[in-house]
Order: sequence, then C-alpha cells, then structure tokens
Amino acid sequence: MNSLTNLPTERQCHKQIFIAIYGTKDCPACAERLLFRSSYAWCGLCRKKWSAKAVCWLRQSKLSFRGLWLLIWCWQQQKSTGTAVDITGSSYPTVRRWFRRFREHIPQTRLQLSGIVEVDESFFGKQKFGHQAIVIGAIERDTRRLRLQVIPDRAQDSLEMFLQSTIQRGSLITTDAFAGYHDLEFYGYSHERCNHSNGHFGPTNMIENFWGVLKRSLRRLYGKLTLADLPNILKEWEQRQNQPELFYNVTNYLRASCSGFVQ
Repeated sequence: MNSLTNLPTERQCHKQIFIAIYGTKDCPACAERLLFRSSYAWCGLCRKKWSAKAVCWLRQSKLSFRGLWLLIWCWQQQKSTGTAVDITGSSYPTVRRWFRRFREHIPQTRLQLSGIVEVDESFFGKQKFGHQAIVIGAIERDTRRLRLQVIPDRAQDSLEMFLQSTIQRGSLITTDAFAGYHDLEFYGYSHERCNHSNGHFGPTNMIENFWGVLKRSLRRLYGKLTLADLPNILKEWEQRQNQPELFYNVTNYLRASCSGFVQ
C-alpha cells in the first residue's frame, strides 16, 4: 500500500497479517481453507482456531487489524505523530507507544563495513540543559550501508572500540582531523584525514550530509527528542539504510519481525 486511497478492509488486513506471520492463508495444520473472523481464523475441517496476534509480539494488542496496519504504514512512511493520530484515530500516547514497539522489533543485521568508510561524530540534544548525547556514525561510500552508536565520550578508546567492531581491517577510513583518530593505522586500517578548519570537507561529505538529513527529520517527526528513545531511533535509521525492503510495505516488516515466533 503506497497511499490511503487503496487501504485494505478489516478482513483484508487480518488476512494479510495472518499470511505475513504464518506464511500461508490456509490452515497451518491441515492446509484447509480458513474462515477469517473478527479476531481469529477458523478451520472448518480440523475445527481449530488460529490467532495472528497471539503467536508473536503483537499479543494482547487491542487494536483492530486495520488500525494496526495503518499504524505500521504511518511509521514506515515516516509520518509525524500528529499526522498518524489524524489518520488512525488513535491517541497520541498510543501512536508513540506503537512507534516505539515497531522500532524495538526491527530485525538487526550486525554487518561489518568495508572498502572506503566515512566516519564522524555528532551531538544530539541541548548541552546547556545537560541533556546531550554523542553519536558516532560510519557509512560505506559505495553502498551507503550504515552503522550508528551512542558513545559515552570522544576519547580515543571509545572511538577505536566502535571502529574495530563495525569496520573490517584493511578498509580505508576517512575522518576529520580530530586527534582521537590518529592511531588507526596501528589497527590495520588505511586512514585519510581532512581538516574542516581549512574548509576541507570532501572525504567526509557523505556522513556530514547524513547528520543533516537525520536531524532535520527528527525535528519534523518528534519535535523535542528524548535521549531515552535515541538508541532505538538510531537502530531504525540503520535498518532504513541497510534493509530498505523492510519499509517497502507492511507485509515485509511483519514477515521479518515475526519470523522467529512461528515454527
């Protein structure tokens, strides 16, 4: 579904969510055709009831299947909380709670970057109020694959620990002239520096551009960002870059996030 003009009905949403979770529209026990009721699917041959929500992290949800479908669609399309409230008819706390749950259940791929990798740090939050976090990011220049992480400080040990866990040895790392990156050759990396004070931004242009896009989007979507949500928001942005197919449609996301629940 790419727009609200072709929104599925409640029964169609129930059926599509069932297929995404169980991998079939027929009875998982006897392969007979199922009858889809309001909250469960019923098999007339083996007389069994099947619930799409009860077997995965959607359990105990009071949302209708259509409401759940709409919330996932709004989250995938990066609609603001206010817009999602208008579209779904849910309350602000409900929308925020479900957006948080969607982020928490994104399947993770702990990939290692290689080739030419641009690395930089950025500050999130207001320093004068004591609510500020440091985020380090690494982006693969050829594929735009991404890794992000909140770090406690800009000390050399914190930076090197992130780089060793996310970038393969032998890769070319491009950074600014910050002193914390000066010993990367010791760990088997090639290293190219650029001095931003002299107006030299080329080698880190891609990661610098990403920070601008991310911060503008966060201001548009959330206004004031709470740092408690920042790690999961970074996880979501990682997967939007690394696994964009998860955000193409509702079915792709549900199939991936619920795949480990049904055997």
